Amino acid sequence: MVLRAKHAQSDPLLTAVASAPGLIMQESSRLPLLPGMIDSHFHYPEMKKKGIDAEKIIKECFDSGMEAMVDVSINVSNYETRLKFALKNKNYFISAGISPWGANDPIEEIEKTTAILETHVSETKNTKKLIAVGETGLDWHWNHGTPEKQILLFEKQLEIAQKFDLPVIIHNREADKEVISSLKKKTPSRGGIIHCFSSDYNFASSCIDMGFLISFAGNVTYPKCAVLAEVAKKIPASSILIETDAPYLSPQEKRAVPNNPGLIGYTYKFIAEQRGEDINTLILSVKENFIRLFGL
Repeated sequence: MVLRAKHAQSDPLLTAVASAPGLIMQESSRLPLLPGMIDSHFHYPEMKKKGIDAEKIIKECFDSGMEAMVDVSINVSNYETRLKFALKNKNYFISAGISPWGANDPIEEIEKTTAILETHVSETKNTKKLIAVGETGLDWHWNHGTPEKQILLFEKQLEIAQKFDLPVIIHNREADKEVISSLKKKTPSRGGIIHCFSSDYNFASSCIDMGFLISFAGNVTYPKCAVLAEVAKKIPASSILIETDAPYLSPQEKRAVPNNPGLIGYTYKFIAEQRGEDINTLILSVKENFIRLFGL
């Protein structure tokens, strides 16, 4: 175990896990990570837009024991750049998808971008770096475009996932009923992930029954999100993933700074405490779920 005492004194997470077996911390970045942790959802291009040195952080995460990472798409731009970076990094994967904000475009543009998306998937699936379609889904909070266009965009991507036998990464905000309806209509055989989970236990159970994993981001640690913490406590260990959604949703103890994958340890620690589990037990559960879902 490598740990600088001065860091442990100033950081609650480092203090809490300092005695955990195998803790490794990168001195230059102060990343509190245990070997085997996985970030199932972050946004490499968006980190760069926030002024974060994404390449440096990613290298430090792997040097500090990160098991795997998934850079998740929100549009069809930058795909070649994202794939090129993934090909240089072992256990670093990407998705291809268009988020609900793509519904702000006219129908003709939606048809065009989903065709580009399908080409990306078709041409690069065999690289073994592209492991999912998404993020895609429905967002009634921000009302991108119209509900009809959001549903069209979502269901077209469900069809692409089914066609190429890939899991789907789903964005859902205040659209539980409609997400379930679309999934029943166009059920992806490989299942997928409900990312940055923001609903209740009943919705989580319905998604689990349909073959989906539930992924929690830093917002599960917020005092106002007790409902999410309760879901994280109750769902089966076989259904849980953890993500940062970086550069968004920094965990409570780091809310003053933009999020990055190196901060995922705070969310692991919080969820392990909610579940009454040793953090290494949670790490193993997440790893097993990740490998099973993506067939790695």
